[in-house]
Amino acid sequence: MLTTLQIGNFKAFAEAQRIPIRPLTLIYGANSSGKSSIIHSLVFARHAMETGDLDIHRTNIGGEAVDLGGFRQYVHRREVNRRMEWSAELDRAGFKGRLAELFAPVSSVKVSIEIGIPQIEETKEQESVDPRTGKKIIIKVPTGNLVTVGDPEVLSYSIITDNAQLLQMSKRRNGKLQLDRLDHDQPLFREVLKAIVETSTTAESIHPSDYEGLDEAITGIVPDISAMIGKFLPEGLIRSETDLEGKQTSLFPISRGSRREDLAGAVRFFVPRTLDELIKGIGQAVAEELSRLQYLGPLRSYPPRHLAFAQSHDPNWFAGGGYAWDVVRRNVEVRKLVNAWLTAPDRLQTPYELILRDLVGIDQLEGPLLDGLEHLNEEGLDIEYEEESRYTSAGAWPVIKDPEAEVEKLRDLIRGSDIERLNELILIDRRSNTVVSHRDVGIGVSQVLPVLVGAYAAKNQIVVIEQPEIHLHPALQADLGDLFLQSALGENQNRFLIETHSEHLLLRIMRRMRQTAAGELPDGIPKIRPEDVMVLFVEPDGSRSIIREMPLNEHGDLVKAWPGGFFEEGLREVF
Repeated sequence: MLTTLQIGNFKAFAEAQRIPIRPLTLIYGANSSGKSSIIHSLVFARHAMETGDLDIHRTNIGGEAVDLGGFRQYVHRREVNRRMEWSAELDRAGFKGRLAELFAPVSSVKVSIEIGIPQIEETKEQESVDPRTGKKIIIKVPTGNLVTVGDPEVLSYSIITDNAQLLQMSKRRNGKLQLDRLDHDQPLFREVLKAIVETSTTAESIHPSDYEGLDEAITGIVPDISAMIGKFLPEGLIRSETDLEGKQTSLFPISRGSRREDLAGAVRFFVPRTLDELIKGIGQAVAEELSRLQYLGPLRSYPPRHLAFAQSHDPNWFAGGGYAWDVVRRNVEVRKLVNAWLTAPDRLQTPYELILRDLVGIDQLEGPLLDGLEHLNEEGLDIEYEEESRYTSAGAWPVIKDPEAEVEKLRDLIRGSDIERLNELILIDRRSNTVVSHRDVGIGVSQVLPVLVGAYAAKNQIVVIEQPEIHLHPALQADLGDLFLQSALGENQNRFLIETHSEHLLLRIMRRMRQTAAGELPDGIPKIRPEDVMVLFVEPDGSRSIIREMPLNEHGDLVKAWPGGFFEEGLREVF
């Protein structure tokens, strides 16, 4: 599970900034302070992991809302000699299988990369004399100035466990990521060495005196180890003279007379394989986390008037929230939950309800209509006779007793036929039973529906939303707090990163924390504790921005005051 991001030299941020990820993470700050840079760093990583493109402009999931403009735009202050840093910290408790075994001695694992444009030394032409011929010639001499050339690349890679660097790799001119450092004194690696000796050799145990020889063997193979550069993170070691494809079918024999040399041979054989497993496993874990990312931009777009005919999706389909309408059309349970929000007296209080209706071609109705009429003819219509009156000239007049019931029978027969149909999502105005389109109602409905779908339909996802409160009045902004709490801490187990200006949203979270502590939570609201929520404040500091953590205590109180009096008046009125 992703627990922390760290980004440096990315857009508004210069020095690396730490970003804790909790079930509910709220990001505040003044306009143009750099709040969106946090979210864009995740979208960046997701796109790079999928495509291998590091000179990113438009992103697959960001649509029109995220255009990074390429490396020369997103690197801090557009200084191309800088290296962008991106790090992800994972909770080791979420690892499985072999990866869980390898990282069992530690509690946290962080992967860090640096991205930049390679630099070469600039040269200049200079007149010289050929010592063999004595003729004047022009030669190129280094100037000492470095210039950037080519496209951005991953220039360094490291794995950190429990805040201590386990290994460091850097890009060489041959295009490989070469292992520079391996800290085999770490408890994790000591456990690896112990396991190698005890399970893969004839030695029954490892002795303290063995480590000197093992350390010497590891130091000797470090220069020979290099990794394959993947789309974003390394994809394992390059198979070279370390013979990663070789198999050891029996235990390495360890003799008394050559114990040091025999143990060194076993380490030289198994350590590269272990590193290969470790690098592959951690890369897959990060990729899996990034694949859970869902992004909703700050301005939700209108889908087509007739959703049933929207067969192609534009690049803004997800970031603009258009997909949410299709989810509501297809998912009955989500539609029920959204309708409850639209109509509840303590929510939007609209007169609208989302329902489905069938669309069929007129030319397809001939057969079902004939069958239906024949069926009605066989059963007979329920006829009654009007009493004779001055308006009738030939006695009582036969009429259909209940025309609406007969029409309903015919409609049911048509619905039961096998004609092709499309399910169209419509809004019913319950005041007049009139069909309306989502394009005919207030903009607040269109803006909040994708937010509702993101909370109700997503399960075990990282849901990133910019300005969920847009076009909602204060009471509904507060109600979004309950929506996010239920989705994050209830059955769906989502994690939310929300960039917002809404004070009311935060006040509802604070209120629920006080109620949790006092045992006074309303029914249906999950308990929320300080470790479940993180409030971040982004503020400019000269030419850069910094991120401040604003922790809450168990009673929902801010442990420290807002920087610069942000929200000061609202909090003073409430508390």
